[in-house]
Amino acid sequence: MKKIVLMAGVVLLTVLLVTQVKADAPYTTWTPGPGRRLYMTQDAYTPLSEVDLPISGAEDLFVAADGTLYIADTGNKRVVKLENLAVAAEYGKGVLVKPTGVFVDDRGTVYVADAGENAVFIFDKDDQLQKRFDRPTEPLFGKRREFLPRKLAVDVRRNVYVVSEGSVDGLALLNPDGHFIGYFGANTASMSLKMILQRLFLTAEQLDQLIKNEAASPSNVAIDNQSMLYTVTAGTLPRKSIRKFTIAGRNIFPDLLGSSSFRDIHVGEGLLVAVDGDGKVFEYDQHGTLLFTFNAKDTGEQRLGTLRNPTGIARYADHIYVLDKDKNALIVYRTTAFADVVHKGVRLYMEGYYSEAKPYFEEVLNYNGSFIMAYQGLADAYFKEQNYPAALQAYRYAEDRSGYSQAFWELRNVVLQRTLGPFIIGLVVLSVVQKGIAWGDRRYGWFAPLRARVRGWQRHKLVDDLVFMFRFIKKPADSFYYIKRNLRGSLAFALLVYLWVIVVRVLTLYVTAFPFSPYAYLSEIRVENEIVTVVVLLFLWNTANYLVSTISDGEGRVRDVVMGTAYSLFPYALFALPIALLSNVLTLNEIFVFSFSQDLMWAWTALMFFIMVKEVHNYSFAETVRTILLTFFTMAMIALTVYILYILFGQVFDFVLAIFQEVGLRG
Repeated sequence: MKKIVLMAGVVLLTVLLVTQVKADAPYTTWTPGPGRRLYMTQDAYTPLSEVDLPISGAEDLFVAADGTLYIADTGNKRVVKLENLAVAAEYGKGVLVKPTGVFVDDRGTVYVADAGENAVFIFDKDDQLQKRFDRPTEPLFGKRREFLPRKLAVDVRRNVYVVSEGSVDGLALLNPDGHFIGYFGANTASMSLKMILQRLFLTAEQLDQLIKNEAASPSNVAIDNQSMLYTVTAGTLPRKSIRKFTIAGRNIFPDLLGSSSFRDIHVGEGLLVAVDGDGKVFEYDQHGTLLFTFNAKDTGEQRLGTLRNPTGIARYADHIYVLDKDKNALIVYRTTAFADVVHKGVRLYMEGYYSEAKPYFEEVLNYNGSFIMAYQGLADAYFKEQNYPAALQAYRYAEDRSGYSQAFWELRNVVLQRTLGPFIIGLVVLSVVQKGIAWGDRRYGWFAPLRARVRGWQRHKLVDDLVFMFRFIKKPADSFYYIKRNLRGSLAFALLVYLWVIVVRVLTLYVTAFPFSPYAYLSEIRVENEIVTVVVLLFLWNTANYLVSTISDGEGRVRDVVMGTAYSLFPYALFALPIALLSNVLTLNEIFVFSFSQDLMWAWTALMFFIMVKEVHNYSFAETVRTILLTFFTMAMIALTVYILYILFGQVFDFVLAIFQEVGLRG
């Protein structure tokens, strides 16, 4: 009894402690896991404090190399310097009008983007105005181009990168004397199908009346200790909202798990942190891999750590600082023990110390077994240690197809070195044996009884239909003629071919090697969806092709179309599975073999369909092309009609159901 009471007390104490820990963080932290989806994880940051400051409508936050914070105090027309989270100095009082961006270099020089003056001001560490950069006068800048500086960054050569509001050419690059050098880091404009069609069919005058499709202007900028530029573009697709540029101006960031409303970013110590307008904080490594994200939006509860209108973010040591414009406050977050382990591993990994980072990633997986970045780090460490079997498994968990392929290449090399000699000898022996057996069969008729039995089996209809399929390899046109004249083939066998195609489709998804498969895990495969998709496509093709041919003087019957379609799928049914099995001995270095095999199979299948339509319906070449195009169009129209009817009947059902519910309530 005492043990039971003691255990109950321990459980109650644990629950209370967990509840208290969760109460410290009024948000949930997420991290990428299997399938690159976000999964709940332990808190990476806990709110430490909310510091009220004598600021008004502040627009930007910057942290210097020594941890000193600078804030663009927009409402009070100044820049303030914080030491120990208290105002220690101010810059630009009486000079600045509407400071919206601030940057401080290693000498303590303060660079300010002033939206009120549309100029860049430079102050020394003693608040003495050194320079003022107004609108560039160089012809390269553009005669009608406005200079509207909002944010800025400075590289080690004192060149200033300015975010000019509305500039579709990217950042305005000024040298230390304020002369315009050129534009840098421009975004690319996206083209929708509607825009492409407009440019194809509209005149120049009509296009001039439309809204021009121009690239979005960057909304913020950051720079790391290697002078690599990072830009934020609000309002774009989340995966392209943060970009990292090389010296040549090429974006090297992958598609991100990000936000379309990022306000500010900070890069340093191997990590990148960002905050968006919804109060979400994101943390990435410098390769663009998301580590953590948490939503600290203030929903009116005014809990510690929530954000109302964040405009700036900075990170120093184990703290994140977020500037809240509406609260006139600085919200401070501190890393947890879990995040500390992650950061130590990531920093070592970013510097190329894979083996040294391995213990940290192993510890991370003790916290969270779904932390995909940890598997990536372990995989690279195993690969460096030449532990290729372990690397292969870790790359699979990390969903890294390229790394998996490299590890498999190394393993395959080892196997080939051990078995290539015996394998070649075995081939030679088999060739000799095959020639001997062929000679014996010709001389003594060893396999004559077997051939006679096979000919006897061929008298069965389904066996004859199967043998007839192989005739298509040599004479597809004549074979379709036999189908049309009821000389060969049957509907029963055609249905078996359709079933064969469905089975092959499902099996290929399971046996295709990981580097070539669209699925990271077999559990992601939805067999029922694949079966329904194949059945629907076959039904639509057969229905649409028969309907189109009926009104286009086609001679084919429903039976001919159904059977002809089945036999046309023969290349896919025969070769899709072997090609999928072949992928298991290939690496991405031989992707051409896999891709070419698939392309050849699909081209062969398409050719069979073309010949089928031509021969079954007795069309000319031009009529065949027209009928196939009309068939695809009819398939789309049938699918659209079914979808519209589904929506309408769904609304009718909801309406009738609502009436019955209303009658029931009133009754």
